[in-house]
Amino acid sequence: MGQAANFLEEAGFSTVVLTPTHEFNRTVGIPRSLAIEYPYGRLLGQVGDSQGQRDVLLAALTMLTEADAPGMTRHLPLTWPELPKDTHWHPPEMSPIIKAHLDEIKKARRK
Repeated sequence: MGQAANFLEEAGFSTVVLTPTHEFNRTVGIPRSLAIEYPYGRLLGQVGDSQGQRDVLLAALTMLTEADAPGMTRHLPLTWPELPKDTHWHPPEMSPIIKAHLDEIKKARRK
C-alpha cells in the first residue's frame, strides 16, 4: 500500500491510507495515514453498519482536505465494539478464486 501511495503522490495525487498499524506505515513512508483500531479486513467498520462506514470514509476525505503536506497521521477516536478474537469476518462460503487455488494455498502454508 505504501508504494502505491508514494507512486500516486509522485504523480500529483494526494492519498490517505487507512491503517491499524500506523507506526509501521510511518516507518515505511506512507504520505498520510488515518490510524484506526479496527481489525484487518474490517477497516471501514462492521458489516451492515452503513453509518459507521460513512463516518470512516468522511474522516478520510476530511483528512485529504485538511492535510497541507505529506507526513500527517491522524488517529480516529473509534473503538471496535467487540474483542478482535470474537470478530468473525469470514463469509460462510469461500470466494471462487480461493476455492480454485486452495491446494496451492495449503501447500504454501505448510512450507
